[in-house]
Amino acid sequence: MVLDLAAQQGVDRVTLSEALAGAALKQRLKSECDAALARGVCGSPYMIVDGEPFFGVDRLPQMDRWLTSGGF
Repeated sequence: MVLDLAAQQGVDRVTLSEALAGAALKQRLKSECDAALARGVCGSPYMIVDGEPFFGVDRLPQMDRWLTSGGF
């Protein structure tokens, strides 16, 4: 399905398929997950703005306020 959608947008199906199955992408995912866990990420959505963590959809208004006012 992803390959179909990408091909509709002009992306080369074979190149994308090889990239998605490649070791580089798997290593990047592992590295990003390790970094997230090290920062205390515990679920989704989890956003960090200026070092301040926001966890959960119900925190989006707080994050918006933070972005607008520069913090509480």
